[in-house]
Amino acid sequence: MRKPFGFILGLLLIMSSVNLAVAEEELLFEGYLNKGDSILVGPLVVVLQDVQKDYEENEYKAMILILRDNKVLNMNYTSVKVPNPEKIQKLLTNVTFLYAMAKTLGYNTANPIELAQFYLWLNSASQKEILDAVFKTVEEHPELGISKEDLLMTITYPNIELVGENETIEVEVDGEKVTITALQIYPNGAKISISGPSEWKASMIPAYLRAWAETPKKVRPGDEITIKVHIKNEGALKAKFITVVVSPTPVSFVPSSGGAEAIAQIASQSGVVQSVLLPVDSAVKYIEYLDGKEEKVVEFRFKVNENIDPGIYPLYISLAYYVQTGEKLQMLQGFDYFSVSVIREGEATFEIENVEKPEVVHPGEDFEITVDLRNVGLEPAKEILVDLSPSLEFQKGAILIDNATKQHFTYTINTNRVMRYTFRLHVSEDASTGSYPLRLKVSYYSGDSKDQREQTFDFSIQVVRRNQAFVEIESVEMDPKAIEPGDEFVLRVKVKNVGDETAKAFSFRIEPSEVNAPGEVTKVDLSALQNLPVQGSQSLSENLQLVLNQLMEQLARENINAFLPIGEDNTKYLSKLGPGEERVLEFHLKASERLENGVYPLKVSLEYLSTPNDDKLTDERLIGVPVLGREHIIISKVSTSPSRVLSGTNNVEINFEIENIGTGSARYVILKPMPEDPFELSETSEQIINIGTLRQGDSAKATFKVNVKEDARGGTYEIPVKIEYKDASGNTKEDIIKIPIIVNEKPKITVEKVSFDKTPMQGEEVLVHIKVKNIGGEQAENVIIEGVVKADQPFTLSKRSDYIGTLDPGQEGEGVLELSIANDAIPKDYTIQVRIRAVGDKESGDDNVYIFEESITIPVKENTKTKSSLRTFGVIVGILALVVILWTYRKGKKK
Repeated sequence: MRKPFGFILGLLLIMSSVNLAVAEEELLFEGYLNKGDSILVGPLVVVLQDVQKDYEENEYKAMILILRDNKVLNMNYTSVKVPNPEKIQKLLTNVTFLYAMAKTLGYNTANPIELAQFYLWLNSASQKEILDAVFKTVEEHPELGISKEDLLMTITYPNIELVGENETIEVEVDGEKVTITALQIYPNGAKISISGPSEWKASMIPAYLRAWAETPKKVRPGDEITIKVHIKNEGALKAKFITVVVSPTPVSFVPSSGGAEAIAQIASQSGVVQSVLLPVDSAVKYIEYLDGKEEKVVEFRFKVNENIDPGIYPLYISLAYYVQTGEKLQMLQGFDYFSVSVIREGEATFEIENVEKPEVVHPGEDFEITVDLRNVGLEPAKEILVDLSPSLEFQKGAILIDNATKQHFTYTINTNRVMRYTFRLHVSEDASTGSYPLRLKVSYYSGDSKDQREQTFDFSIQVVRRNQAFVEIESVEMDPKAIEPGDEFVLRVKVKNVGDETAKAFSFRIEPSEVNAPGEVTKVDLSALQNLPVQGSQSLSENLQLVLNQLMEQLARENINAFLPIGEDNTKYLSKLGPGEERVLEFHLKASERLENGVYPLKVSLEYLSTPNDDKLTDERLIGVPVLGREHIIISKVSTSPSRVLSGTNNVEINFEIENIGTGSARYVILKPMPEDPFELSETSEQIINIGTLRQGDSAKATFKVNVKEDARGGTYEIPVKIEYKDASGNTKEDIIKIPIIVNEKPKITVEKVSFDKTPMQGEEVLVHIKVKNIGGEQAENVIIEGVVKADQPFTLSKRSDYIGTLDPGQEGEGVLELSIANDAIPKDYTIQVRIRAVGDKESGDDNVYIFEESITIPVKENTKTKSSLRTFGVIVGILALVVILWTYRKGKKK
């Protein structure tokens, strides 16, 4: 019994190992992708959406999207720590931190020249370089009291899975497992490997456009409707010069005549259009270009014919666009279909509820299309014949339909019921990349009607051809980015094999290219003609001299080599370049000193062999090298209104002029004043100043207003103004210019001490001695003090004002006021106002009149002496009155 059991167990193990071997994944792709690049893997599109640096883990992470039928399969929520821009910006304005950062980078802060070099680096460094330097400084200088976590914030990315190096994403598609591993991650790209079923293929997607429409679900005759057409470039290359046409039948674009023929076709179909939809504006729209994965929406306006019968009416989106292949532009076409349902009351009518089809197919592949048809009418549909056929005008045998599934017959489909139909198709081996339309025709009877009805539905299939080895120029960079005539520079050309085979014996050569440039000219001097005894001889000599010099400059122009290699050959070689592999080639060149500003063509030739048959491929390209100079914007003039800026002044107008003293142009120049303490932007000021374009030597004037704080000390300040613009190469740049503003000192008089010649009492007159001091920074002339009492106060100013004279900064002076106190004044402390007037230092140009108001206290006491005298006087008066009364009484008695 043991032997049979052992035999069976061994057999099971062998069978399981066979099954494992069969199920093993196969490496479908391994190579480099830039941000935004895509790879087609079987029915999937794998997109390297972005690369972000996680500063908490100090590593780059790749955002990889896996799509099928335009749906994301790897939905997730991932958080990553990134620098907080506000905190970084605040840190870069801290002088202590900047000195520590300079030391971290190896600059000697005690040496003014090295410190200046550090600030120059800070002004020109990339964002990544600055961020790396900031975090390195924080790590090396703990005495700053800043941790890395203090400078980070958390960002959560929905629906995107972030992976680090050597991390893997797994998805299951139709029971098959697909794994994607990030082998290496760079700031702008990643090296990835993709494994999956052995029958799947992987290839780069060229530029191709997909279109779909947003329409109202149902419309009525006479309605005016908007149709939004979405155009998306599903490929990795840029699509250019895109023409979008919405019409009742597909439009064929002929390369020789292009859009003109398309428009003529639409005009010839006007009878059909008039019978269904009336274009409100235009049925043709244009888009200049769409980058890989970019999407745009164009809108079309139509009016539904008021006399149209209810039904479902087809419209086509026809596309023509160009893809750069070498020096040539290859035109491609695309089609898609949508329909507009005009409401009907009763009869059976169909709508396509769903179409399942592969996003892209390749030459030689078999595939299926499944269509769900719903009867949305109020009557049953009978004897339904569904037929799928290619549009022969555009297909040219590219798509073949299996005869066994080409037609389907159904006896009845009741109202609101769905019927599914499946069609099997094949792509011809020699099919070209493009969009191929298919038409689904539905024939049926509605209810008990004897008349057969027909509806047609159209959609398209995207065919992407697998290439042999094909080397593309991915990017061209210059260091420095902006050059002037005579400059030396490094040209970095990134080449990538976007084909499916290996390129061998690859050579990249810069061909000599001549351009027309001005030659050496000796200026003509005809000033001696001014002495001729002829009327107008001076203007004659000047005009003739100008004309001759211009003519000689034109005659002296000659062809020269625009760029010459320095110290090396003008050809680079690579032994091989695998599929998806990319390399950077460097050339050291010098621009001729005789070039004028402009973009010059640099001709390059590529030559290589493509495996497996070693087919020799050659290609010539043109690279545009901009010799556009460098812009340099400075402040050339500054003035203020008023001319003397004082603390506490509002709405000070800052008038300044900026000038471009560089050799390059600055376009779309925007200025943003960013005043700092002790200034603030006035509410009535311009917040953003639009300058426009500043070419070489151009200048422009600008104005903004600020308020100066009351406690601002005198001195020279700088108000930062942020400049945003695009340079001659189209790169967005930012800079800070600082406008110098002088805040002038002014006199400020305060009361230092108050004294009296005697104690203030009821019914008395007192002299009030007021000592004042100039605590301001400027001399005060003609200082006068003046007392101010209120009507309900028991005082009279016998001497209301006094002249003090001139007070230098820090100097004291005294004035005297005479104050009469009423007899019935209630004893208490009274407060009266003292107004101080002064004139600024006229020798310094300050003729302003300054007024300061201070409060002083008058402590009124009870006058006891006056009170005693009054009491004695009252007693005497009382005695005299009593004597008079007694004398009068006696005299009356005698009588």
